[in-house]
Amino acid sequence: MKNNILLLLILLLTHSYAVHSAIWIRPNSVKQGEVVILSGLYYPFEKGNVSFLNECKIQFENNEYKFSKEILNWEEYIKSQKQNGFHFITRIPTTPLSQIGQKKMTLLCPNGSETFSINILAGNFTIQSIKLSKKKNSLQRTEIEDKAVKKAINTFSPNKLWDDSKSWLIPNNARQSASYGLRRKYNGVLAKDYFHKGIDYAGWTGSPVKSPAKGKVILLGKEKEGFAVHGNCLFIDHGQGVVSAYLHLSEFYVEENQEVTAGQLIGKVGNSGIATGPHLHFGLYVNGQSVNPSRWLSESTP
Repeated sequence: MKNNILLLLILLLTHSYAVHSAIWIRPNSVKQGEVVILSGLYYPFEKGNVSFLNECKIQFENNEYKFSKEILNWEEYIKSQKQNGFHFITRIPTTPLSQIGQKKMTLLCPNGSETFSINILAGNFTIQSIKLSKKKNSLQRTEIEDKAVKKAINTFSPNKLWDDSKSWLIPNNARQSASYGLRRKYNGVLAKDYFHKGIDYAGWTGSPVKSPAKGKVILLGKEKEGFAVHGNCLFIDHGQGVVSAYLHLSEFYVEENQEVTAGQLIGKVGNSGIATGPHLHFGLYVNGQSVNPSRWLSESTP
């Protein structure tokens, strides 16, 4: 870090900075369910006070998010003895429950704090009516299911495993039967404070489910072992707080703690848990919050 500090001192002596020049915020405007990225190396506060971003955190919507070290150029990183070729990054999730309009996020550092604004646009989510059998409608999350899923979606490992130069692969080739963010009526009753936390693919029983990106399996939940709502399900950690979920499966082709590659067969579509028929529910979580997977499947990932 000595080289970085020396570079920082030179820059501070030879340049004058705009208040927000040291942090790259992209994009400044997002739809509900999309992700805002903040990255940079350090932040210069007034009177010459400086904090490297790994010492800082971001506060947004009553949650706090920390920065991860991300290697941008491995050759430079190794050649400089891990002193250059990287920056610090954090991903701030929004959801369909995020209020639209200008919203504040605060950078909290040892040497000061700053406030930034982002603009959240309406996601324009629809309402879907679902009819469940008495047996399916009576199912409730079990304690073992609730604890295991919460632990999985809040997993944070420091290294990014996926390739951000291209989009993620679609996990199942069937048509989409339900989109992210929609509200639902179950047997005519609107579910309170609910939004659909993923994309449903109407695949037939036994159709393949593939990993969309490199990662590590962190949870295999089985219906017979208490996963009443999610059914047979698995969760993959992709690093830096990004976790993907696959629900209602009929079979598994991986084990917990197994590393998987993009396009690898991980399971097969089923009808387990709360489901009206065979389909795959594919969910994506960033720092514990459910986000819209659509952009991750259609363009280079954030």
